[in-house]
Amino acid sequence: MQRRSLLAAALASPGLAQAAEWPNGAIRIVSCYTPGGANDLLGRFAADVLGRALGVPCVVENRPGAGGNLGMEAVARAAPDGQTLVVAAGAAAINQTLYKNLSFDLRRDFAPVTLLGAVPNVLGVHPGVPVQNTAQFIAWAKAQGNGVAYASAGIGTVPHLAMALLLNAIGAQGVHVPFRGSAPAVTEVMSGRIPALFENLPPMAAQLRAGTLRGLAISTAQRHPDWPDLPTLAETVPGFEVLAWQGLMAPAGTPPAIVARIAAEISAAVRSEAGQAALGRIGALPRPMTPEEFRGFVAAEIDKWAAAVRLSGATVE
Repeated sequence: MQRRSLLAAALASPGLAQAAEWPNGAIRIVSCYTPGGANDLLGRFAADVLGRALGVPCVVENRPGAGGNLGMEAVARAAPDGQTLVVAAGAAAINQTLYKNLSFDLRRDFAPVTLLGAVPNVLGVHPGVPVQNTAQFIAWAKAQGNGVAYASAGIGTVPHLAMALLLNAIGAQGVHVPFRGSAPAVTEVMSGRIPALFENLPPMAAQLRAGTLRGLAISTAQRHPDWPDLPTLAETVPGFEVLAWQGLMAPAGTPPAIVARIAAEISAAVRSEAGQAALGRIGALPRPMTPEEFRGFVAAEIDKWAAAVRLSGATVE
């Protein structure tokens, strides 16, 4: 039903003449990160969906660098003709505040299309930490006179700022210990050298199942279907939800009819059984949105992460 309504909106939208001539050759989807990660894999998922639906080649181009900003900048400058798209990550919303001299604005320079998938985060501790749930973690964290030491994948990353938001919400202090990526952060907590972290689920999944890390809570609003025994943080800290999301965007000025058509095709695929299985293999949850819904979501994310950046004191020139 939603796909039909999106397509109807496309037919009624301005830019119908441009949309009638689209696509005009291969479609390029820019991934802002190296191959193999969630951003790249979801880009390839979108490329496969659009290639089959539109009958044209759809290729993924990896443009990593500067925390995802190089790829975003390239697409912000691209022609708004529906031939170039980008997989924007949640980091793009963080970077609006974290970086002081961005050459683009996420609100002004992009046309949001739809959310591809959302990766939850998990609050975890070394098994030797004397807490079994979020309520006990809160009491323990507040009792740490020098603050809770926590590992992250790097300064200004979702895991870093998610923990900053959580500690602020519960009235506790933290000591951030950044690493170059999720794997070394997880390893340090497994070793017991650092007691806690708030990390994306996929890099933690094997350790949580093996018991070498203790998962206390997940950051989704509802419990994860594959982890039903893992409580949500919102069950103890009402309203708390933090996701590492990936979404499709086009350059600002792309005809609304084209944006609506892409959103309709992707949303239908994400809702399908095969699409949900594909997302599940990389630990992502389906969260399809209309372009209008995604625009509101992105605006809220920019505001949320701006508060987290200010709390953390993080900055990048």
